[in-house]
Order: sequence, then C-alpha cells, then structure tokens
Amino acid sequence: MTYLQQELAKLMKNDRQRGAYLYDDHCVVQAGPGSGKTATLTLKIIRLLTEKISPPRGLACLTFNNEAVREFKNRLKKLGLPPRTNVFLGTVHSFCLSSVIRPFGKLFRPDLPSPLRVAPANIRDDYLQKAMDQVGVTNSPSQFKTRFDRYRRTYLDRSSPQWLRDEECAEVIERYESLLHEGGYIDFDDLILIALNIIETEPFVRRCLCARYPWFVIDEYQDLGYPLHRIVLSLVDKTNVKIFAVGDPDQSIYGFTGADPKYLQELALRSDIKSIRLGLNYRCGQKIIDGAEVILSPSTPRNYRSSRGDSDPGEIYFVERSRGLEDQAVTIVEEILPQLKKAGYEPKETAILYIDRNDASVVIKVLDKGRIKYAGEKDQRYKRTPITRWLEDVAQWCCDIRGKDGVRFKDISNFWIRLLSDTGTTITDGKFLLNLRFFFNVLANLQKPFMPLAQWLPELDKRLCLQKRLSLLEELPEKKEAFDSMLFACGDNKPLKGFTVADLAGCGPNANRISLDTLHSSKSLQFDVVVIPGLEEGRLPSWSARTDQALSEARRTFYVGFTRARHLVYILYSGWYQNRWGRTFKNGPSRFVLELQKVLDFQE
Repeated sequence: MTYLQQELAKLMKNDRQRGAYLYDDHCVVQAGPGSGKTATLTLKIIRLLTEKISPPRGLACLTFNNEAVREFKNRLKKLGLPPRTNVFLGTVHSFCLSSVIRPFGKLFRPDLPSPLRVAPANIRDDYLQKAMDQVGVTNSPSQFKTRFDRYRRTYLDRSSPQWLRDEECAEVIERYESLLHEGGYIDFDDLILIALNIIETEPFVRRCLCARYPWFVIDEYQDLGYPLHRIVLSLVDKTNVKIFAVGDPDQSIYGFTGADPKYLQELALRSDIKSIRLGLNYRCGQKIIDGAEVILSPSTPRNYRSSRGDSDPGEIYFVERSRGLEDQAVTIVEEILPQLKKAGYEPKETAILYIDRNDASVVIKVLDKGRIKYAGEKDQRYKRTPITRWLEDVAQWCCDIRGKDGVRFKDISNFWIRLLSDTGTTITDGKFLLNLRFFFNVLANLQKPFMPLAQWLPELDKRLCLQKRLSLLEELPEKKEAFDSMLFACGDNKPLKGFTVADLAGCGPNANRISLDTLHSSKSLQFDVVVIPGLEEGRLPSWSARTDQALSEARRTFYVGFTRARHLVYILYSGWYQNRWGRTFKNGPSRFVLELQKVLDFQE
C-alpha cells in the first residue's frame, strides 16, 4: 500500500472529510485545530489533478506564507504528485505577481513602473516617513504602520466616501503611494491591490485565469484579507472557476494586517457554496480540547472531540514563578525540559511559544546560558525566507543529513537552477547538466560541518555569486535582504558569530531541537508539548486590547498556541511584568489563565 493509499484510506473513514474530498463544486471547509485540514486539502489537490483537470489546464493553490508553501510542497511530494505544468502553489503575493501582474500589467496598467521593482524595506520605511512628515503625523512609523496597513487593506475603493473615514490616514497612504510610484517602485500591498484592480475590471484577464486555473484551492482563508476575498468573489461570480477554501474563523489572528474571520464566514453562508465543518481532532487530547474552548469562549459551543476518545486526554500544568519572566525561563530550562527528557519527549517535539520579541529576548538569553539548542520560524538571529531555508537545506546536505529523513540533492539543485533561470541564465539541456555538475562540485568541496559559518557562507557566496544573482531579482528584493541578514548575523558580537555549518543545519526542519516561535507563527505546527511563558494580564490580552474585537483576537491567539499540543501544555506566569522601558505592572495573571483555572478547578 502506497503512502497516498494509506492517507486516502484514513480520510475516507471520516464522513465529513470524505464529503469535502468528493464534492465537485464550490466548497468551504471550516477546519478546527488538528482536524485533518492539510490532509484534506492536499488529497483534494491530488484528486483534482488526476481525475478532474486535464492538461494543459491546472490549478492554483494559495496559502498564507512561505512556510506553509514549503509544508504543502513537501506533503504533495510525499503523496507522489507528479510534475505538472500550470500548477501554482505559493503565497497570494507571488500569485498576484506571477499570474496577473507580469502577464497582464503592461497591457492593462501602463501606469506601473517599468521595470517592475518591489521596494525593499528600507525604501518603504523612508517613503512612509516622508509621507507622514508631509501630512504632519507625529507618531513614529512603527507606531503608525499597523493603522496604515489595516486601513489600506480594508478600504479599497478610493472613490467611495468610506475612503475618507480617517482622512489623515487616507492622505498618508495616497502620498506614500505617490512617492513610491514616482521612485519607480511598488510594494507588497500594491501587488494584491493592482492584481485585484485588473481582475475586477478586465473580463479578458478573468477568462484567462479561468482557462489556466479552473480550480482555486485556498488555505487559511481567514487570514488572507479583504483584497483576496474580493478576488475570489469576482472569480466565483463572473467566471466558471471553482473554489475550495479551507480555514477556521477561530484561528483568525492577523487582524493587524486587515484579516477578519467574517470573510470566511460570508463565503460559507453563500447558497451556491457547500459548507462543511470538520469536528474530529486528531491532534489534541480531550482535556486540551476542552481547555481550548474555555480560552476561546465562543457564543456557540464547538463540541470538538478527540480521535483518542477518553484515553490519553492530555494534561495542563500551571506554573507560577513570582520573580518574573526570567525566573519562568529558568524554570523551563532547569525543571521542565529535564522532566520532559526523562519522560522520553524529544527536543523537536517541544515548543516554547512566546508573545513577542521582547519576551523572546529574555527566554533566548536563558536558553543560551543553559546551552539549549533551539530553532524556529520567527528566528531572532536572521530572517526566515525561502532563500535562508534553502541555505539551511544546503548546510544539512553538506553535513550528510540526506535521503528520506533529510535533504535531497534534487531539491536544493532545483532551487539553484531556478535562481539561475530567474537571473537571466538560459538553461538548455546541455547547460542544465553542466550547471548541475558545477553546483554539486561546489557543495562537495564545502562538506565541512565544523567550519565556522562566518567563513562557509562567504565561500559559498564567492563560488555561486549569490549576492550578485540575488541583486538582479529587483521584483523580489527580500531574497537578497534575507541573505544579507544572515551574513550580517555572522559578524563580531552578532548572534551567529560562533555558529558552524552544523549549527546552521541544526536550524532546519529536520533538526532535533526545541522549537522557539511566537504564538502567531505557531499556526500549522504541532508538538507533543507546548510551553507558554509570560501569560500576564496586560500582555495577553494586551493592555491596549480594549474593544470586544481586540479581546476576541487575543483569545484566538492564545487558542492557536494552546492547540498546537498533542499531550502536554505548560502555562507560566508571575502576576506581573516589566515593559521594555523598565516599568512594572502588577495586574495578576492573564484573565484567560484565571478562567481556565476556574473551570479546571485548579488548586495551587
């Protein structure tokens, strides 16, 4: 029995998963934590491409971030999806660029800069500051940016009276965009807004998209925002495109980016779209599921059940440490992690989920002092992007972490060949083999696990001309920014100064290390054990969360982190916290923690 057959047999035992898998029209799947969302979605893609969509047509699968893209590609590869043209699997931004703006931008938007360049972060920040100065906004850009981004992604029609609900913010946006475009740049929000404009106004483009992608499969719909929702509605209402959307309103935690659970709920309520809710949790024990519902405090009970029934219900531990966050971190290192090791839990099956980078800096300091190795998507040491993930994979291959449970040469070489192609190298059959041999020889000569990273990276750069090639990707400047951030982090008194090639390999997905992530970035992950420090009132929920909407999102954020655990959850608090300026706030533990303790009849 192949892996695909095994996974399909599991899915077919679940009536609701089977219904979503077999349904051949518009469908929304509302999938609670651990309910088999990824299995349902990837198997649906396999079925559509093998049974329903004939070449040269394909499908588009859109998801929230590059980490999710990486996970889907690995899962589909494991399921045995054969190579296929006209299959897009990537983020919304990359779809808008590659499938809408590149082929149609010059035709329908002659006002766009040419050549098209996405502004790097420093230029975006500079233009935002200039726009704020022109309007007279005195906040710092970092303080203003959340308001700026949310407004720009929510009010899309500039001719509508609603656009001027916040005249100051609207004027800053208009001046920022004017400066950006006059400078010959667009930004990442532009990618979606321009694509939306083209799709909504040009029937020809909609027909082309429908011809190429008769199905759109969309993951984490609740996090993708209003512009994507408008794109979906335009395709559903004006073409024959079919939609398969998966998400969970209870896990909508990116309100600061303009995301809102109501868009998924609106889609699910349409009469022409079938709505299916997955309710069986294959991840968490029942005690963790019940605790999660207390945290969420929904108006309508979710009634999720564990696939394990009453066996192995999981456990929730409350740990109070009166001396603050650093004391909590010491407890994690000196008490909790040794207990887990003794109980047989592997480091890679334990996650420490923190609220923000301020908490991370405290926890990391204690982990480093205790010589605890860790890795995570929101790594504080360098940017996590496809290019740095590729470098982690290259380091793993050079450390002989290969094969079934490691890195395949084919995968890292495919990335290299794509980079050559994207930067102007013509890849003929003969040149393909020559470039492949050259790349293999470079890596073969750099199989030095204990070589300092500060030497290995520049040597890899020198032989492959990485910085030079990445600088040619003007449409995607973040790739060079990410590579530069890793090189910079290898400098004196920087976080990667003492790293070797083996240490970088240990930051990759195959490493047996503690996972250190934000609550937000833990989405789509799962572990045997989840440890959440810093749960103080004023931190979660934040002191600034004063509306029902903000409090609901804070609940959902805690809920997401809490439900990453299969077996154990550790909740740590002190009853007080200190902000970055040293001011102390004694508000007690988070109200969510107190609610949980009350329901669980916790005894100190």
